[in-house]
Amino acid sequence: MKYPRLFNRITNWILGEPENSILSPDRMRKEYLVQFLLIFLPIILSTISIDILRGPDVFTVTRLGSSLSVALCLLLLKLNHYSAAIPVLFFGGSLSVAAAIIPSALYEATSGALMPLAALVFFAAIILIGLYSHQLRCALWLVVIAVVFDILELLFNSHITASVINARIGVVILHISALGINTFLRHYFERLEQIAEARRIMNRHLEQIIADIRQDGQDRLASLTHDLRSPITSVMGVQALLAATELTEEQQQYVDILSRSNKLMLDLVQSILEPDNPEHDEFGHGETLINLVDRALSSHRLVAEAKGLSVSITIPNNIPKPDMPKSEFIRIIENLMDNAIKYTNQGSITISAEKKSKK
Repeated sequence: MKYPRLFNRITNWILGEPENSILSPDRMRKEYLVQFLLIFLPIILSTISIDILRGPDVFTVTRLGSSLSVALCLLLLKLNHYSAAIPVLFFGGSLSVAAAIIPSALYEATSGALMPLAALVFFAAIILIGLYSHQLRCALWLVVIAVVFDILELLFNSHITASVINARIGVVILHISALGINTFLRHYFERLEQIAEARRIMNRHLEQIIADIRQDGQDRLASLTHDLRSPITSVMGVQALLAATELTEEQQQYVDILSRSNKLMLDLVQSILEPDNPEHDEFGHGETLINLVDRALSSHRLVAEAKGLSVSITIPNNIPKPDMPKSEFIRIIENLMDNAIKYTNQGSITISAEKKSKK
């Protein structure tokens, strides 16, 4: 049953906001109880108003007692006294009906109507308390009270016959059988709570396993990148020593290409080592897009020229920098250049960019 949104707000106000989106059996049980009482209380109050207008009778006593039990139960739920709210609700409602038996003795016309109602209320209370209380003693006390009132009603009955005795014995058996249903419901919900708790434990273990796997992967990746950085650093050191020697112009060009490629590789490894710190992979303040593209193409120019291809870059200065990590942008340009050299046999390769106008 889907209740109005207002009922859900009142329910959350009484019980407090749920801890998570997945409701536990205990939380669902409390919510359905509160929402049922929110419907039941206005109905019973309206019947009390009608009784007052047309004249109160013994049924008014039961309705007053039941409404007070419901209101006190909601108050105790608001104060987070669930273990006390359930006995108040069911004991209060049942005793309200039973208490009306005493004045009903003065009205034989209503006594016959009240007795089946009292038996039905006790039967329902004994069963339903199994849904909301895991304590057997609550149900046992209700059975004892119900049987006592059954016996008292039989003793004070001025028209005792064999059929009346058989009927009251049947009602006593009915109340005792309700205890069996109560026991089944209590064990059923206990098992549901066990399943819910097992699920919560399993989820915690699963989250821990996922966290361990993620951490292990990060540790392995950090170890691998650390091992890669050592030979890259060695190559850069040799390159620096080589750059300090007397080189021809062509050799110096090769050394520059080697230096930039090594720096790019070191930046990539560093970005893997520190994924949560993107500062090293951001575009520099004075770095322009054309300079970045030229840096990415520096190692491909010699390959293109060896194939007889000329490479040119035509990028205006007003083109903004791309909204992506610098290393990722360089990899994209290098992949495009690789394909261009691969599929161009003669002529030239031009890298250009233009800014789209907003429509």
